[in-house]
Amino acid sequence: MKKKNKSLIQSITISGLTVAGGFLARKALEKSWKKTTGKTPPTSPYNKENSMKEVLVWTVATGILVSISKVLLDWTFSAGVDKITDS
Repeated sequence: MKKKNKSLIQSITISGLTVAGGFLARKALEKSWKKTTGKTPPTSPYNKENSMKEVLVWTVATGILVSISKVLLDWTFSAGVDKITDS
């Protein structure tokens, strides 16, 4: 397979899986937040029910989890696409 086609397939696959992985990671984080705090996650910093601390913790936790899932998916599926396209 041509290197350009291989790169395109890899890029499209990783992008799609990253979106799906980020969605699933966020849903898991929402459930664990609700179970831990008993409150819904602070989705808006302008909601007076949320403290600045809660908003910042939620933002950092979401960013870290989504970034980690992106790196893991990128690494895992790059290797998988390499195996598929090298065949």
